[in-house]
Amino acid sequence: MRVTKWVLLAGAAMTVTATAARADDLSALKAQIEALQSRVSQLEAQPQASMPSGYSLMSIRDGQVTYEGVLPERNADMVRESSGFTLSVLPTADAAPVAEVSVSGEIRTALIYTYNRFEVDIENLGSESESEDNLDVKVRGRIFIKGKADTAVGEVGGYFRLQADGGGNFSDYSESTKMNKAYGWWKFAPNWELMAGYNDNTAALQVGWDWVAASGPTKSFGPSNVNNEQLRLTYSDGPLSFAIALEDPDNFTINYMISTTTFDKSDLPALEAYLMYSSDSFTAQVVGMVQDDDVGEDLDWALGGGGTIGIGEGFQITAGAVVGEGTTSYLNNLAPLTVDDEFWGASIGLLAHLSEDTRIELGAGYEEDDFLDANALGFGGGIYWDPVSQVTVGAGATYVDTKLDLGTTFVNDELSDIELEGESLEIWFGTWLRFP
Repeated sequence: MRVTKWVLLAGAAMTVTATAARADDLSALKAQIEALQSRVSQLEAQPQASMPSGYSLMSIRDGQVTYEGVLPERNADMVRESSGFTLSVLPTADAAPVAEVSVSGEIRTALIYTYNRFEVDIENLGSESESEDNLDVKVRGRIFIKGKADTAVGEVGGYFRLQADGGGNFSDYSESTKMNKAYGWWKFAPNWELMAGYNDNTAALQVGWDWVAASGPTKSFGPSNVNNEQLRLTYSDGPLSFAIALEDPDNFTINYMISTTTFDKSDLPALEAYLMYSSDSFTAQVVGMVQDDDVGEDLDWALGGGGTIGIGEGFQITAGAVVGEGTTSYLNNLAPLTVDDEFWGASIGLLAHLSEDTRIELGAGYEEDDFLDANALGFGGGIYWDPVSQVTVGAGATYVDTKLDLGTTFVNDELSDIELEGESLEIWFGTWLRFP
C-alpha cells in the first residue's frame, strides 16, 4: 500500500507541473499575438507618403508608353517600343494606368571615311580642283523622355529629346547638350489633338528617302525638313488624318563686315498643313505651306506630295517631291542664295527586310535651285543588323554631286562661263546602342 501511495502522489505532481507549463506557453503566445495586432494597426494608421494622393500602386516595366495621339516622326529618329523603361502610376491594382513616363537612351557611334572634291571651271582658263579626305569617329548621344496623363478633359502629354553630338567630317565632338525637340500635346476630343512646341515642321514630307529611310549617320539627299516652333491642330479618323499649323517663319541673315544679323522674314507666322491617308501597306500624303515675306517680292510657298507602298513581304518603295519658292523648310544640300529662289526636289527609296533581323535601304534624290542653275544629285544606302532590340550594327555609303553655274564674267577680254562642282563621298560603319 505504501508503494502504491507514493506512485499516485508522483503522478499527480507531474500532471500539475505539465498543466502549469502549458498555461505559461499559452500566456506568452497570447501576448505575442496582441503585440503583432497592435503593430499592424499602427502600420495601417500611417499615411502612404511614398504615393501621390489618390493613388495606390506604382509599377516599373520595360518598353515605351502606349499613346492615343502619336505625332509622326522620321524613321531615323523613332524610339523603339521595346527601348527604355516606363514608370506607371495606377489608381488601383486592377485599373488602367492614368499617368506614365518613359525614359530611354541611345548612343550612335560611326567610323566615317569622307572624301570631298571641289572644282572651279572657268571658260578659256580651264579648271582647278582641290580635294581632301579624312577618317574619323562620329558620335551622337540622345536621351528621350516622354510622358502622359489621362485627365478629365483628355490625354495630356509631353516629349523631350536631349542630344549631344559631333566628330567626323573634319569636326570635333561637342560636349554641350541641347534639347533639340520639346513639345506637348492635348488629346481634347476623340479625333482631335493640339500640339504646341518645337518639332518637325508640319508640311514635312512623311514619304521619300529623308523621312522613311536615311537611317545612316551621313548626309541625306532630296527634300528634307526642319524643326520649327509651332502650334498644330490634327484631326485623325482611322487611316485618314489632316493637320494645320501656325509656325515660326523662315529667318534671313545679313552678313556685314564684322558682324552677322539674323531676323525673321515676316512678322506673321507661316501657315503649314498636310492631308494624309496611311494604312499598314499604303501611305499617300499632300503637303503645303505659305508665308508672308517682308524681305522678298513675293509670298513664300511650297507644295508637295508622295507615297509609300508595300510591294511584298518586308519590301517598301517610297517616293516624294516638292516644289516651291523662297522657303528653306525643305533645305538639304542646296541653300537658296536669294529670298525668292524657286526650287524643286524629289527622292525615292527602297526598304527591304532580308530576314527578321536584317534590312537594307537604297535611295536616290535630286534637288534644283533656279537662281544659279544649281543642282545636287545623291545616291546612298546601308545594311543594318539587329541581333537584339538594344543593338544595331550597320554599314553604308552616300555620294552627292553638286553643281552651280556662277554666271559669266570677262576673262582676258572674253566673256567666260564660271561653273563650280563639288563631290562628296562618305563611307561608314556604325553601331546603335540603346539602354536601359
